[in-house]
Amino acid sequence: MDATKTLEKRSLGAEKAGDSVLAVGPIAPSGGEAISLSVIMPTVSWTGCFEPCVRAVLEHSAALGGGGAEVLVVFDGVASPPPVWLTDAGVKVFTTGDCRGPAHARNLGAAEANGNVLLFLDADVEVATDALERIRTAFAVTPDLVALFGSYDDAPACRGVVSQFRNLLHHHTHTSHPGRAASFWSGCGAIRSAALFDVGGFDDDFRHPSVEDIELGLRVQAAGGRIVLDPAVQCKHHKSWSLRSMVMTDIFRRAVPWTQLILENHDLPATLNLDWGNRLCGAAALFSASLLPLSIAIGSWWPLLAVPAVLLAMAWMHLDFYQLCLRRRGVAFALAAFALHWLFFLYSTLTFAAVVIGSKVSLLLTRLPRPRFFSAPPETSNQRRN
Repeated sequence: MDATKTLEKRSLGAEKAGDSVLAVGPIAPSGGEAISLSVIMPTVSWTGCFEPCVRAVLEHSAALGGGGAEVLVVFDGVASPPPVWLTDAGVKVFTTGDCRGPAHARNLGAAEANGNVLLFLDADVEVATDALERIRTAFAVTPDLVALFGSYDDAPACRGVVSQFRNLLHHHTHTSHPGRAASFWSGCGAIRSAALFDVGGFDDDFRHPSVEDIELGLRVQAAGGRIVLDPAVQCKHHKSWSLRSMVMTDIFRRAVPWTQLILENHDLPATLNLDWGNRLCGAAALFSASLLPLSIAIGSWWPLLAVPAVLLAMAWMHLDFYQLCLRRRGVAFALAAFALHWLFFLYSTLTFAAVVIGSKVSLLLTRLPRPRFFSAPPETSNQRRN
């Protein structure tokens, strides 16, 4: 399918559902309506962890009653022929034709899906055995539920220190914030198809994996949609992280665009990564990092005496996370996780501050009066007569 037809098909889908194109609230079905589930996975490769992740969906779908789930895979870019095992399994395969990003790929898949609930999975995410059934049941028994997302499990596939830390941190963040949510997660997140059509789908302007799912969740919530984080809906992450990829992704694909969203919406939600514990830890990391240059500047080591107290306070605020790390990999890993967590708080806080300050300065500059040499030249008498 031509990717340019995505928006047109999405609008047609909303009309067929009999809903307005503005309100999310009215799309909730009456109790007892059958839930048909479509699983949509964008990918950029047929190899690697993609195969076991898709096979897990197919296996768990076959165990569902009512014919299982429809599975759609959207290749973002110019694809080579899909593997035979994929097409033989009845998976619907589409391609965007050129690299447009996962947001566009998900929209294309949604336009082609037949289910009234759409489950978005990343291509490196392997769903747990009961995840599909839990999702279908949640939407069936909760008529006002518009969207739901889950969590990584506590056994990441990649064994590297940074990979284990990053994936366990995501697991801990989601499992410690169950219930009503203010955003959405497309790594393993489901939404009623009519609700997705109503708000216009994912923002295609995100050409790389970023905060397009968070942005979608903000629009769904603003339209009155109820979003729930259910940590019992779990999946295994196969992504391998390096220190560089973690820092660069967190800064340029997460912190910068997320801060811009916060500034645009004039709202700083106190949930997930932005709860008060994380905000305090961010401030503590920044304060502790400033003590060494302060000590050098004043020529005294006295400021450094505060470092242990600050670090202990940070450890106490996230003690349950470090206990998880201790149980999973031992003392050495728990200490490494604390160091990586401190670094995470430091660069995330600095990025947030830089974007906010940059935005304020930019706004101030646009309000300053222009110098005279930028002003339009005065009109001559001939120009005024004409």
